[in-house]
Amino acid sequence: MSWLDDIQYQGRQLGNRALDRHLRLGVTGLSGAGKTAFITSLVHQLTLGDQATHLPFFAVVQQGRYLGGRLASSQPLALPRFPYEHNLQYLLQQPAAWPPSTTGWSQLNLTLRYKPQHGLRARLQNHSELQLELVDYPGEWLLDLPMLQQDYQQWSAFCWQLFRQPHRQAVSESFATLLQQTDLNDISELQLQRLTEAYSMLLQQFRQSAGTYLHQPGRLLVPGELAGAPMLQLFPLLPEQMNDASPLLKRLTAHYQSYCDYVITPFYKQHFSRLDRQVVLVDCLAALNAGYAAMQELQQALSLIMQSFRYGPASILGRLFQPQISKVLFAASKADHVTPEQHKALTLLLQQLLQQPIKHSHYAAASSEAMALAAIRASTAGFVEQQGQKYPCISGRELGAVAPVTLFPGDVPASLPDAALFERHPFQFPALAPLTLSMQQPLPHVRMDHALEFLLGDKLR
Repeated sequence: MSWLDDIQYQGRQLGNRALDRHLRLGVTGLSGAGKTAFITSLVHQLTLGDQATHLPFFAVVQQGRYLGGRLASSQPLALPRFPYEHNLQYLLQQPAAWPPSTTGWSQLNLTLRYKPQHGLRARLQNHSELQLELVDYPGEWLLDLPMLQQDYQQWSAFCWQLFRQPHRQAVSESFATLLQQTDLNDISELQLQRLTEAYSMLLQQFRQSAGTYLHQPGRLLVPGELAGAPMLQLFPLLPEQMNDASPLLKRLTAHYQSYCDYVITPFYKQHFSRLDRQVVLVDCLAALNAGYAAMQELQQALSLIMQSFRYGPASILGRLFQPQISKVLFAASKADHVTPEQHKALTLLLQQLLQQPIKHSHYAAASSEAMALAAIRASTAGFVEQQGQKYPCISGRELGAVAPVTLFPGDVPASLPDAALFERHPFQFPALAPLTLSMQQPLPHVRMDHALEFLLGDKLR
């Protein structure tokens, strides 16, 4: 795209924002929470799944005023495009599979067309349009945001406090030993690269073990376009190595500051400081499976991340010059992995897990809602009868399996369990593969119509 095309694109966007016809929706969540599936489903529901029987609680569809959605053709060619069609191919193959995790940021713009319900637009126009902008990014990068509030020494102390927790200590011991044997006066390229690779391997081990969420810096796990950049030579020294102003400490301090200034800050300004609405996806079930320490770390990670966002009511000047998140949807993902009567408990668990972020959004006068949903349903719910009694169950195909199973996954606690409960009653919620899907059918879901109504309903009236 030429500089003139880019100026025209920015001008159209500014004009639409002035007329309240442009909305930036951010989908936030840690790795594995289901961001890619959520965005894929949201785009599909708005472009192909817009039948009243399929989205009964999305008012603009139910009232027959929704004229359809289209992928916008005016997106700048320099912006990485969210691989919507590629993701659908994974879901429609036989057997169906989940789309791969995100390895870099991408964007997708939609044009939604509808008949206004009332007001001047309804009298003067046959239809109105809303420009919807969606952004996807690796969940690992989101975890870097709290680093902006720390310097290198504070960050190192935080890391080692985390690494010495019981569920992490054994894995981190070899890296601690390596640092103890390190010459702090040696700042050669070989030394820095050797220690960075060792720390990157440690983060990979943590990511592959269930129940750990805080992995910093995220770009060591998913470097994107920064692969090989010197500022990624970054790792936390031991607390006892902070006392002397060694050459290695000075070098790592400089790398840390560069990482904050040239990676995290631009990423935040480009993708998060301009959001109008937000979805926060949380996989509570995987954390329950991993145990008490996992639930505690998940709560800590989410609390730290949510402090980085700006909430408040929308205004005309705010939309143009300083957007704030006026609506935030807190969603417990993968609700289809439990039976429907457990959804209320799952929502209550989510609300307790995110108690502080929810209070923060309320204090800032942002509208919020919590719900359990499944962006792309992977099971069917029903009942089995035993000895004259009916019991709820779900049927689906577990990941890696060929044949479907029917089971009762278990009860979801309505509040954060204590350590003793995890010892007495380990949770074992299944991981399910997608259902067999057809091009002629919209993607099955649980409460995506509720989510669309909360996020977009007031903009489509």
